[in-house]
Amino acid sequence: MSLGSMRQELLGIPGSNFGLVTTRINEALAAIQNENVFSFQLQVNGWLTPGLLGGPTTTFLSPGLITIKPYTNTVTGDPVASQIWQATIFNPPLLTQQQIRVPYYSLYNIIALGNNGTVSYANIISPGSGQTPGTYAVPVIDGAGVGGGGMVSITVGSDGTVSIPPVVLAAGSAYIMPIIDFSQGGNPAAFNVGLQAVLTLDRPWTDPNQLNAGYLIYQAYFPAPPGFKRWYYILDTTNNNWLDWWSYTQVNLSEKDAQRVNFLQPTNVVPYGMDTRQGSATLGQMLYELWPHPIMQLPYTFGCQTNWPALQAPGDTVPFPLTDELVKMRAYEMMYLWKESQKGDEMERGSGANWQFLVQAMRAEYTDRLKRIRIMDRHLVDLYFTKMRRMPMSQQVWGTVTGQANVGGWNS
Repeated sequence: MSLGSMRQELLGIPGSNFGLVTTRINEALAAIQNENVFSFQLQVNGWLTPGLLGGPTTTFLSPGLITIKPYTNTVTGDPVASQIWQATIFNPPLLTQQQIRVPYYSLYNIIALGNNGTVSYANIISPGSGQTPGTYAVPVIDGAGVGGGGMVSITVGSDGTVSIPPVVLAAGSAYIMPIIDFSQGGNPAAFNVGLQAVLTLDRPWTDPNQLNAGYLIYQAYFPAPPGFKRWYYILDTTNNNWLDWWSYTQVNLSEKDAQRVNFLQPTNVVPYGMDTRQGSATLGQMLYELWPHPIMQLPYTFGCQTNWPALQAPGDTVPFPLTDELVKMRAYEMMYLWKESQKGDEMERGSGANWQFLVQAMRAEYTDRLKRIRIMDRHLVDLYFTKMRRMPMSQQVWGTVTGQANVGGWNS
């Protein structure tokens, strides 16, 4: 069976409708999960910290410079910063999952990457060949037919190729798809022309004015899986350590490191808050701050309990070991309670179905089915939590040092 089949059956209750029974089915599925622990809820997943944007540097900063004024929420990058920001558009984690700051000041979430319509840089895609050596001032045109005023200087080497990236002489304005049309004999060079990048922040900048200042972009806040309920473990498998998710709140962490100047290998996972950023890839998921902040790329593995997502498409099914029958029984109970609440004072005593009796009967049936399913699923849950106990041995069967089988037997 599926959501569509369960929906059709519950629609047989007088006064029900498509939206109501869909809501009750998903409420029933959520209630069953919230009242129990099933094997399908026990999830193993992980994070891979991206590290500092641009990689470790001697200056401990990301490439390029930024400009932003207090009480605004847009950060403008110089040509170097613009180029690296736009290069990360399709690379996970997305730039909009990371944070930006200047040293010793607050972190801000990046919620969008755009541009201000001015030409910022040009890279060589193809050097061309057989061109006339020299330096040429070439206008930047727009593939969308708008914008103008941009100008770059292109140098053709003595070998007839372009090996030096063009220098932007004038940024122009209102560009959407800037293009360089260059041909000086032979095969022309091809270029990638980028616009000056602008980052939109989740809140106004309340730190000092930054004019061509150094900055850091990295990820400090990491999402728990959808439907997250609780952690069981978080492991640093590189350094063979557990991460502590139970000791600190944001208040405790601010007392310990208000400036967030401790970096490198995280030892704590601290609740940060729900992701409420519209358009975010992790909207509605709980975010956690890794501390000290990770500026190196490191993998982390975690085990947690999560809820199965709500059923939406008609073909959606419930996870094993749950059954449609169990979910329907819980949904019927909820529907019968709803019907009981609809009784009005004008109804004659004894008319219609006895909804209270049906609620009690369905609860009894549901409880019986749940016990059987719990028994069937118990061994799978135990495999996640139970510690294996080995029988004592007189000696190892296989010696990893000698690379040979050892003669011996089990102790009685």
